[in-house]
Amino acid sequence: MTNKKSIFIRGLLVGALLLPAASALADNTKYEGDHRWSNDGKDGHHGRRENHNYRRNVHHDNRGHHNKPEIRQDFKDVHNARNEVKQDRKELRGDYQELRKDRRNGASREEIRSDLKEINKDRTELRHDQGTLQSARGELKADLHKR
Repeated sequence: MTNKKSIFIRGLLVGALLLPAASALADNTKYEGDHRWSNDGKDGHHGRRENHNYRRNVHHDNRGHHNKPEIRQDFKDVHNARNEVKQDRKELRGDYQELRKDRRNGASREEIRSDLKEINKDRTELRHDQGTLQSARGELKADLHKR
């Protein structure tokens, strides 16, 4: 008797779990033609419904900019400025760690002052390099829009 009850309860449980999945398992043969699950046209499929209106496609306008030496140099400048900012942040983090370590170990006031001066110097250098990065980005953006 309990064996039949357990089989019946298991069957109900399996049915309850499969019921929500029934709609996902439905047959979609009527959509076999040119139907694709669309992701606002960004899924990489090229079908007959693809829009070739390049006037509105802003990415199409900037094609070929990598061949212009001025723009290539602007990309290099932005890349170098980013690396400088990254390096400055790393140095600043190291200086803060050194200051915390010195304070924990009971260092003298002169050592703590020198650490704070180093932090202040690295902060000004970081601000300067961030300004350089911002100007390099602006120059690149202006050159890309200039065409």
